[in-house]
Amino acid sequence: MPATVSAVRTAVTEVLTESSSAEIAVTAVVLASALFAFGSIYQASTLRSSVIRATGLKVALVTLSVAVMHNGWLSRFDGPVTEWMIAHRSHGLNQIAVAVTDLGSPVATAILGIGAGAVLSWQARSVIPGIVVVGTVGSAAVASTVMKAVVARERPPTASQVLLETDHSFPSGHVTGTGALIGIVVLLVAMQHTPSVKRLLMLVAVVVTLVVALTRLYLGVHWLTDVVAGAALATFAVTIGGAAFRYLDNRSRPKHDALTPSTSADPRIAAAEYRTL
Repeated sequence: MPATVSAVRTAVTEVLTESSSAEIAVTAVVLASALFAFGSIYQASTLRSSVIRATGLKVALVTLSVAVMHNGWLSRFDGPVTEWMIAHRSHGLNQIAVAVTDLGSPVATAILGIGAGAVLSWQARSVIPGIVVVGTVGSAAVASTVMKAVVARERPPTASQVLLETDHSFPSGHVTGTGALIGIVVLLVAMQHTPSVKRLLMLVAVVVTLVVALTRLYLGVHWLTDVVAGAALATFAVTIGGAAFRYLDNRSRPKHDALTPSTSADPRIAAAEYRTL
């Protein structure tokens, strides 16, 4: 037992003080990816699958945070990516990138989140979708702010920025907010459609988040690990938000069913209708 404790302590110390190790970084990334993938295909329990996915995302976020704070191996790609983006700028692309980043700003995300939540609640005749959308986006924003303060990473040099931003860089708030908003809205809408439509909607969410992430890199206001962490944090928030929606929705259904009289005169048909709810 003492030997096991010593080995764990040594591993943790190495991660925290020697995070430049490629082996540790790759192992953590593989573990996080495996947990997320397994949670995505695990069908025995929706709650358990959400917990497994969330655990994988937490491992990824911790790994990225440690790598950034200690200049680890994963952050070695930040500089080259930023330099490549700067080398491929043009006036037209600058205008497009600025427009996209404005649409993904915290203020725009908050407005769109409230609007989307209101529309989904109106369609469902329930406050639950609105609460989940606003709660998911809001919690993602709070988590992003806390992580920025804890990690306290400097942004790329101001000389390389198209838009001047001087607050902390990790994770990207634009990517976090946009990913959380589009992700939770797509998740709630997709529940009402066929698997093929669900996959298409999920693809749309991924593409929108990726575009915002690329614009942040292009504008020189974030490093690569910033936007990756923002996407991971957004996915974590959507995972928790989806689980919360299913829980709240299931809690509300029995009351609704008990108060709603059956429209069928045949007890057998009424029972069949109840089972399908």
